[in-house]
Amino acid sequence: MGRSTLICLLFISLLSVTTLHAQTTFPSSEGERCKYAAYIEMNGSYLSGICVLLKEDGIIKGCLFNEFGVTALDFIYQPERNKVKLHHVIQMMDKWYIRRVLRKDLAQVMTGLQNGRSDYQNERRKITYQFTPITDETTQ
Repeated sequence: MGRSTLICLLFISLLSVTTLHAQTTFPSSEGERCKYAAYIEMNGSYLSGICVLLKEDGIIKGCLFNEFGVTALDFIYQPERNKVKLHHVIQMMDKWYIRRVLRKDLAQVMTGLQNGRSDYQNERRKITYQFTPITDETTQ
C-alpha cells in the first residue's frame, strides 16, 4: 500500500470512532450545521475530507476540505430548485467538464442526504460519493 492510502485509512478509522452517535439529519432549520466525512472516488483517484453544511436564508452552504485543511469544494445548494452552484473548486478539478459533473452529482448527493441516503454512484462516469455523518461527542 502507498503512503497516501495508509494516511487515508488511518483518517477514516479515526472518523469511525466519532461517528458512533452520528446524526442522520440534513440541516433543516436556519443556522443548523451538519458535518460529514466525505469520500469521492473517480478513476482510481480519490478526494477525502470533511464536508460542513450550513442552512442560511433557505439555502445550504457547503464546504469540503481535505485532511490538511485545504478547501477542495465550496458550494451552495438551493433545495427548492435542486441546483448546486460551485464557488470554488480545487485547481486539479477546476475544469469546465468536471465542474458540470460535480454540480449535477452534488445535487443528487444533497437530495440523497435529505432522504437519509449517504452515498451516490454516478454509473456513467464511474464516480462514487460517500458522506458519513459526524457529530461532536461534546454536544451529545
